[in-house]
Amino acid sequence: MFNSYARSAVLSKWQALPTIHAPPIPARGVGDGSYATVRHLLGQSQTLRVNMSVEDTKPAVVTKQAEVVINGIATQVVCSAFSNHILVLVTQYGKMGTIISVTPGLVSAGIGKPSLTTKVLLGPDEPLIHVCAKNLVTFVSQESKNKPILLALALKDKNMDCINTLKEVIHNCQVW
Repeated sequence: MFNSYARSAVLSKWQALPTIHAPPIPARGVGDGSYATVRHLLGQSQTLRVNMSVEDTKPAVVTKQAEVVINGIATQVVCSAFSNHILVLVTQYGKMGTIISVTPGLVSAGIGKPSLTTKVLLGPDEPLIHVCAKNLVTFVSQESKNKPILLALALKDKNMDCINTLKEVIHNCQVW
């Protein structure tokens, strides 16, 4: 690790750093174009204009959920859009179940549709899981401009009627 000389040199430089003291900006100041004063490192005061309106801010994560009964089984669907991924949770157990990463492949010159690659991150890695994952979220990836999808899947009923109904429910929970 560090010898004692190096450790004391690092500590002395750390302790010599100046601290920043800034008054709190009142909540009423945000969004109305008011001014806030911030104390600079050298002790000088600078005035900054706050130009953030409340209408410009949007939530970091947009989420929609639905609950339906499919073949007598209560099924919950939750879709969340993050900046770089989409989370789709489909459960008939009330648990996350198997977590699958569905990523679109690169398409050269925008010709054709990207192929989707599935990878089980948590849970049993069975061929039927990969088939269900691709069938459920292919349209999500295409409609979201080829964003990667994180799919959590816990299904009792994995027949095609159930998958097609789930596709409609996921489409109704559209957040992308």
